Amino acid sequence: MKVRGKDGLYNFIVSACAIACMWLVWVIAWAAADDGYVIPSFWDTFSKMFSLFASARFWQAFGMTLARTAISWAVSLAAAAAAAWACAASAKLRRFFAPFVAVFRTVPTMAITLMLLIWSSPRVAPSIVAFLMVFPAAYAQFMAALDGIDGGLVQMAKVYRVPLYKRLFKIYVPQALPPVLSQLGPDFSLTLKVIVSAEVMCSTFNSLGGLIYQSNVFLDTAQMFALTICTLAVGGLCEWALSKLVLLTKKWRGEERGAQNDSI
Repeated sequence: MKVRGKDGLYNFIVSACAIACMWLVWVIAWAAADDGYVIPSFWDTFSKMFSLFASARFWQAFGMTLARTAISWAVSLAAAAAAAWACAASAKLRRFFAPFVAVFRTVPTMAITLMLLIWSSPRVAPSIVAFLMVFPAAYAQFMAALDGIDGGLVQMAKVYRVPLYKRLFKIYVPQALPPVLSQLGPDFSLTLKVIVSAEVMCSTFNSLGGLIYQSNVFLDTAQMFALTICTLAVGGLCEWALSKLVLLTKKWRGEERGAQNDSI
């Protein structure tokens, strides 16, 4: 327990130092530019941020972007999980599905966003773009987790005619779930990043991306920085919270047993 506490304190200090370095780079860039329109000062940005927090329009935009992100993230993960499970069960289906995943992975984000603006609306286009970006990454993660299952253990279970539900909850889930849970946070951050970027390009009304686009039109760089920092903070907090889901798999990964042995 003492070692874990020291590790947690060390990680916190390292993260704090990284944040301080980024803030120092910001201050140096602001001093070098010597122009608040190009790079706003630290105080101007955070005063603008607090004024945004007092605005109902900001919270409406924030809620719409967060809801759009959560829905796109959940749909992408569900579709990737279903596709990975089907492809893991059938090698032919996996080969057939591979070109589609490759196309989704390499399609240019800006090009598909502009095309979706013609075929759909500014409210729907960001969600479709997020799905096309997140689905291939999530699919690859699910496939890697399924491919990492011990094949010898699976074959032995089949030889001894272990029931399917026991194989599912004693072999497949314990081995595949930990790496999947570890990627939920990064996938959510990626979804939020793509959603906000697509909202900026689409000038989506009542969204964080739409507010960033309006700030750019009116050359309000302090508000642009404030909205960007809000997006980074939300993405970081959500990623940190989702990363804690891995703790649910401690028993499967044998960490509790290892901790007991260390204490002995």
